[in-house]
Amino acid sequence: MRRWPRTLLAFAAVAGGVLGWGYWYALHHAAIHIRVDDYALKTQNQLYGVPHDVSLTLRDAAGSPLAAAHSVEPLGYILPVHPGAEVGDCRQYERSPSEYAACYNRHSQWSSTWAPHVQVADLVVGPCQLRAVPVAVYQSNSEWPLWWVPLPHVGGLPSHYYSFSIAIDSQACAPVSSPN
Repeated sequence: MRRWPRTLLAFAAVAGGVLGWGYWYALHHAAIHIRVDDYALKTQNQLYGVPHDVSLTLRDAAGSPLAAAHSVEPLGYILPVHPGAEVGDCRQYERSPSEYAACYNRHSQWSSTWAPHVQVADLVVGPCQLRAVPVAVYQSNSEWPLWWVPLPHVGGLPSHYYSFSIAIDSQACAPVSSPN
């Protein structure tokens, strides 16, 4: 009968350790999504469009630079760029899964250090240059309890997720605070 409580205690300790490690890992690794909505690119079917050739400097509330980012053409998605050339945005390792995984691990560790502090961005789209544009920030840390689940659509190493959204009108070269 004494073996049952010890087994239960050992199971609880292992489960707590696994979950605790997942939570710690998620706090120290970030997945970043950056979106710029350009209301000058409005069409009959869309309220805004995706601008190309975008450069950003993400800043904290005091205006200190945290990270640089740029659009990847021709698709136009935006990636933060690690200051180390060996990491950058990791696209140089796309043909090698193991090297890409190692690069992405370093990139996500670095991202977790600055992402929680983003408030504004300096932005360049073509001839339009904007400073201190407000950034709408969405963050989630909800996947860490399931990181250990061995299913292809669930689990995997957890990350704290950050989505940064910036609304502009590149024709007027102005931020958009409340789109019509």
